[in-house]
Amino acid sequence: MNNQTNDPIAEFYDRNPENEWNRLFVTPYRQIEFEVIHYFWNRYLPPQGKILDLGGGPGRLTISLAKKGYKVSLVDISPANIEWARKKIAGCGAAENVENLIVADARRLPMFHAETFDAVLCMGPLYHLVDHRERLQCLRECARIMKPDAPLFVTLLPRWKLLRDALRAGEFEKEAELRSAALEEILQRGYSNAAQIPPTYFCHPGELAQWFAESGFHLLKMASCHGFASFVDEKVNAIARNASAWQSLIRWVLDSCDDPEALSSAEHLLGIGKKRINPFM
Repeated sequence: MNNQTNDPIAEFYDRNPENEWNRLFVTPYRQIEFEVIHYFWNRYLPPQGKILDLGGGPGRLTISLAKKGYKVSLVDISPANIEWARKKIAGCGAAENVENLIVADARRLPMFHAETFDAVLCMGPLYHLVDHRERLQCLRECARIMKPDAPLFVTLLPRWKLLRDALRAGEFEKEAELRSAALEEILQRGYSNAAQIPPTYFCHPGELAQWFAESGFHLLKMASCHGFASFVDEKVNAIARNASAWQSLIRWVLDSCDDPEALSSAEHLLGIGKKRINPFM
């Protein structure tokens, strides 16, 4: 195991793997993201093959894919997350489909040969790489290990998310007073060294198409992970008590999540690309 030391991202996620394991299920609102991810998996994943869950944390999505019959490798920078995943996978009923559990940096994957994977999930690393060159390094490494025409799934944090989070939590006045300079810096360039632990990059939705073009991918789709229901946690959680209303809500979320109007106001963004047959031509 290649333990990462003195890495702020690894240290942050090492603190409490259980939080990340539970994140998509702690409330009905959070579960919407899981529903959206699966909706797009059903549309874009191949029916079988090898999948890399890169930056997959404690393995929630790895297990979901393994249960669908895919051969999955999980890579994460946090040793504690990988150990958590190892225990959960052992009892999941599909452990034979998990081929690798590896502690590694998403920018450097020498353990995998070129054109190994039929799909890659990179649903976390990009928003912890604040330097444009590092994001491209990660994406180009994904392109190297993917087969031609394979799909890539990424998640991003929109530029306005931080302020919307502050409004939702009732902390806007405190945030504006204590971190106004950092907030201004984030809104101008996407990150601030004074604001986030671990380092975090907040993007404009239109940036992804350029990142993909520079790293060997076509952009197929962008979606809001909560559609029209973004940032209204309490109302969504209340609706979940009514099964019929909940099913209607999910249907409208799926109908609205890839509407361009929903992207800038999203809490999380899902991007889907396809590796070009000649990625760097």
